[in-house]
Amino acid sequence: MEKTQQEVTLIEKEDLHSILFSNKDVIDDPVKRRLRQIYLERAERLGNAYHGKVKMTFITEEGKLMMVNTTIWSADQQYITLKGGIHIPTVAIVEVEFS
Repeated sequence: MEKTQQEVTLIEKEDLHSILFSNKDVIDDPVKRRLRQIYLERAERLGNAYHGKVKMTFITEEGKLMMVNTTIWSADQQYITLKGGIHIPTVAIVEVEFS
């Protein structure tokens, strides 16, 4: 998955509760959307089995590109869930990187 040439702001997971996420799908290509879902499901398995973290890049409602290093507990077509009950719309996610 690829990011645009925009500056990425690193944010702490604890600060995500104050972010308004994009509700419009940030990926146009259906193949890349499917790949995003596969990566999120893989990240969910990694998080639940090994407490492994991923770098997840997303777009805010204002169009800012942000990244968080986190463990994904749940991922479906609508939302992903992080520790602490933080929910992020799947459509706002641009990229998932495995370390």
